[in-house]
Amino acid sequence: MAKRNFLWRVVDSILLLTVSGMLLVVIIQVVGRIISKSVPWSEELTRYLFLWTVNIGMAVGMRYADHASVNVIYLLLPKTKIVRRIHLSIYATSCVVFFALLTYWNIGMTFRQFNSGEMSPALELPMFLVSLPLFVCDILAAVGLIQSAFFDKSTRERIVMLGQNESLERLEGGSI
Repeated sequence: MAKRNFLWRVVDSILLLTVSGMLLVVIIQVVGRIISKSVPWSEELTRYLFLWTVNIGMAVGMRYADHASVNVIYLLLPKTKIVRRIHLSIYATSCVVFFALLTYWNIGMTFRQFNSGEMSPALELPMFLVSLPLFVCDILAAVGLIQSAFFDKSTRERIVMLGQNESLERLEGGSI
């Protein structure tokens, strides 16, 4: 349990750093425009930090099962124990397969960028450093999903019950 908490504290800290870095760079860019001093690297760094922030945020969101899901068919089925287990299995399996495919694609892209020696235009960073967090975050998202779906009872219940009352009301009212 302590190892899992340490991992997510590190991920949360990195997320805080990327958001703070993005804010700082945008402030530098605004101040630079006010005093008529161009900061050519700021737009590029903001874009890269935003890319990392979104992907790290995705992993954090999977840890708490905070992403949208399609559960219309599940809402129409009786809420027996077996239906709940099947729902959880389909949810977890589809997400893990999705993140496995993303990981495969992003690892390939990162290695292609590493092998080509591609550099970013303004910062002159190796581009593989820009795409490296993508597959790392895909792996973290899958780990977070597995932890939340199978090792955290309260999050597992949220996944299984995922907005049932609200969704059922909308379904019965004809607004879905």
